[in-house]
Amino acid sequence: MSFLGTKEIETERLILRPFKLGDEVAMFKNYCNDERVCEFLTWRPHKNIEVTKEYLQVCCLEKYNLGLTYKWAIVLKETNEVIGAIDVINYKIEKHQASLGYVLGYNFWGKGFMPEAGKAVINHLFNEGFVRVDAWHHIKNEKSGKVMQKMGMTYEGTLKKFDMDKDGKLQDMKLYAIVKN
Repeated sequence: MSFLGTKEIETERLILRPFKLGDEVAMFKNYCNDERVCEFLTWRPHKNIEVTKEYLQVCCLEKYNLGLTYKWAIVLKETNEVIGAIDVINYKIEKHQASLGYVLGYNFWGKGFMPEAGKAVINHLFNEGFVRVDAWHHIKNEKSGKVMQKMGMTYEGTLKKFDMDKDGKLQDMKLYAIVKN
């Protein structure tokens, strides 16, 4: 199995690329500070751009330096602006499995950007040798389930008390997956 990590991927309307210094401005503006975006996520909205800059440094840039990470900025070609993120939040090389996580700015919901990004990332992972890609969402976040279906994933079941919410409480999650043909 090859392991290329976060390589740039281009789709019809998007560029998926590694994050870089300076992205914190668009990240904060488009999604990191928005209550609507963070409603079902594991983290709270950022209070100021300094929090976003620290997140960018620790959770993105430092992880690139360690290698073996998949974390893409979703950039809208039309504006060259970061509108979201998609990353592999967990992987098992020996089992050829990966789990996706993603976030997208509220103003970009319902336009097909996340399914477009997700399909491209899944294809990238399959080309590297992964054979299963999954994702899960808070049981109340049905919109995310629809996104997973548009990525080609199929509902596999509900995971009881599976993941923490932003208040540190275990929540039920719906699991979706796709396997390489």
